[in-house]
Amino acid sequence: MNGGRNIFLILAAAGIILSGICVFCTASVPERLYRPDSPGYLRPARDLAAGRGYTTTERPPGYPLAAAAIYRCGGSDAAVAWFGWLCMLGGCALTAAAARTYGGPRCGRLAGLLALFNLTLIANAPLLLSDTMFFLFAALQFRLLAQFLTGGRPGFLYGCAAVAAAASLIRPVNQFFLLPLLVLVLCRMEQPWRRKAVHVAVAAGIFLAVILPWMWRNHAVGAVFAIDTNTGAMRHQNGAMLLAEVNGTDFESEKARLLAEEAAKTFPTPRAREQWRIREFLNLVAAHPFLYLRQHLNWEILLPDAPTLLEDFGITTPNRGTMGVLKKSGPAAALRHYFGPGWMKYLLFLLPLLTITLVLYAGAFLQLLRDLHHLRTAWPELLLFLACVEYYLFLPGAITAPRYQLPALPFLCTLCGVFLAESWSKFRSRALKSAA
Repeated sequence: MNGGRNIFLILAAAGIILSGICVFCTASVPERLYRPDSPGYLRPARDLAAGRGYTTTERPPGYPLAAAAIYRCGGSDAAVAWFGWLCMLGGCALTAAAARTYGGPRCGRLAGLLALFNLTLIANAPLLLSDTMFFLFAALQFRLLAQFLTGGRPGFLYGCAAVAAAASLIRPVNQFFLLPLLVLVLCRMEQPWRRKAVHVAVAAGIFLAVILPWMWRNHAVGAVFAIDTNTGAMRHQNGAMLLAEVNGTDFESEKARLLAEEAAKTFPTPRAREQWRIREFLNLVAAHPFLYLRQHLNWEILLPDAPTLLEDFGITTPNRGTMGVLKKSGPAAALRHYFGPGWMKYLLFLLPLLTITLVLYAGAFLQLLRDLHHLRTAWPELLLFLACVEYYLFLPGAITAPRYQLPALPFLCTLCGVFLAESWSKFRSRALKSAA
């Protein structure tokens, strides 16, 4: 037991050092910290730090508030990058704690290491984006949910609802998590329906009490009644992906055309602009509903973010239009487009981390197959998979940026941890019987 714990501590220290080196190399060249979405978060953060208030409705306030606190204390963009690293480590620790609650100590150690060595998580930790902070809250959300599901104490459910709502103020994709959360509560058949109804009502009330004030704030300053006014960007993101497949063109050209159409219009208020963008996007979806639904069922969101990791170290550069190639011609063509003729040497360099990602997906997949085989008793785990994994993989649709998989990692790592822990226990049991 102590030997296993010592190995875990050594590997954990190695993972912490590896991710720290990644942050150091990225922050050493400030331009590497930025992506196209970064200014949308950092402008309001700097305004807040300078005492000008929150000057936008385009982005939710969670990440800018954290960055503003760092700027206010004299920190730089590099300090915000190190904050992302701390969010990564905190999320990995919470994943390990949740998996320990869910599947036992060995499962907890394995899940924590799978998260700590996850290539996509390491690559995105230093970027000046909200995704790693969102991963931290998703891990805390799952930690509280696991404690509720295993112990039944309602305080953990209410805490989970509060954290899920706070996570919605970091990334609005979480604002619909209330629905699967309440379904999970209602499916706990060992509790009386009256008690479950009380749990549902209180959890929903807590969730809405957290997000509604900010939505009212945005409406009061001339925007829509929503967490942010970036939802309309789906018109030139998911809408462009949809039109590219309908018209047989490519994502980048359709996106440029839709943005040009928007730029040619004049809107009296941010509310009018957002309402127009959302209306236009819904019209596109209504014209091609089945194609739009099919684009949401896309495994490519699980591709490891090898490009970002190499960009962190300055080996490659971003913004090459790779997503358009991926959608039009598939992963192999995207690989050759991004890495060029020497793509094989890059894959060999990343092979250890890619192998860990492969183990993660294989273990989680095999555990799901095991659950399907024992459906009568294992259906709660499948339901939890739909709520804590498929929810996050489905909603982004055709925009399969690898960083969108991060909130699904805590339970994915837990599923793999359960499978590996149980497989190891069975192997040892057989070995002991054979020795006897």
